[in-house]
Amino acid sequence: MSGMTKVGRGFNGLLVLLLALAGGVLIALSSDIALPVALLLLPGLLALLFDRSPGCGVARAILLFQVAACVHPILGAWYRCDGIDGCMADLAAWPALLPAWLAAAVAWLLTQILPLGLKMLDDYRMGLRRQALAERRRSLVEEWGLDDPA
Repeated sequence: MSGMTKVGRGFNGLLVLLLALAGGVLIALSSDIALPVALLLLPGLLALLFDRSPGCGVARAILLFQVAACVHPILGAWYRCDGIDGCMADLAAWPALLPAWLAAAVAWLLTQILPLGLKMLDDYRMGLRRQALAERRRSLVEEWGLDDPA
């Protein structure tokens, strides 16, 4: 188990390193859009820092949902921005922030609820299978004329 934990933590370090490199490239290419993009992705970046799940699954889901929600605002800001003030005015406003942050909330909610729902579905399927096997056993006992010990 401890080897698996070390692999997960190593992957977390690599993921943080790659995100830091991507952030450095973004700052080098377009410094006026880097801060607003970091503001849009703030919940996902915080989740990445504090996520203790194996492989940072919760943080990866949050970042994936947020990046999908941020594509349109970032593309629009890329073509409209004329400096840090213009980008901050476009991307730090609630019409741009709200969908990205709500996407993060939905991703977090799904990572918390989906395992419970899948467990309930699995329990239901196992119950149906158990009933089918009990019915099959009963029919075999009747067919072969065996004494039912149960």
